[in-house]
Amino acid sequence: MLTLAIETSTEIGGVCLYESSKGILGEMRLGRQKRHSATLMPAISYILKTTNTMLSDIDFFTVSIGPGSFTGLRVGLSTVKGLCYSTGKPLVAMSSLEAFSHQFMLFEGLICPLFDAKKNEVYGAVFFSDGSEIKRLSDDMVCHIDRILHQLDKKTLFAGTGAERYRRHIVEVLKKHAVFAPPSIMHPLASTLAIAAIRMAEKGKFTDPVTLIPRYIRPSEAELKFGERSQ
Repeated sequence: MLTLAIETSTEIGGVCLYESSKGILGEMRLGRQKRHSATLMPAISYILKTTNTMLSDIDFFTVSIGPGSFTGLRVGLSTVKGLCYSTGKPLVAMSSLEAFSHQFMLFEGLICPLFDAKKNEVYGAVFFSDGSEIKRLSDDMVCHIDRILHQLDKKTLFAGTGAERYRRHIVEVLKKHAVFAPPSIMHPLASTLAIAAIRMAEKGKFTDPVTLIPRYIRPSEAELKFGERSQ
């Protein structure tokens, strides 16, 4: 099965063309210098061109749906919806935090991916890996980091922009139980998303692109302001 995966949950985004029998055919990471709206389509075009792949060759598309950057999620979802509409191909959508946790499947213990949610909060969730499978232990949440840390009493691997921002505090609270991902995989990889999505596709777990919306978890600033005006 061949999928094109789009990851735009954080400032460090990515695109990956992945084939289940061959592995990664092409992958690009999108940096902080430019917005994903300016780099995503050129990255997709480049990967398709350099791998001699047509959109019609792709069996399904994959996207991470949040939580994460509101703008990034909208860009990723609108792009993948357009690709699905134009090709008629199905879509696999995954929680950004759950897909990210698969990046550390070989780690045995608790895994806590964290994205900086601003306002002194993080997007986070807790997973467990036995070295070959990932098990979700909590829902995706947005909260002060202490709410998550106080649930952890064993060796835990942290990764993501939230782990970077609150690293010192995490160490102060968990001490020797805190482990951090190396810089090269501190941010979500589109290839990890693609691999996890292949497993979902093989089980027929597709999502309707028409009704799919980003998983923001908390309301946007516009929604908050509208609610205040409506009171």
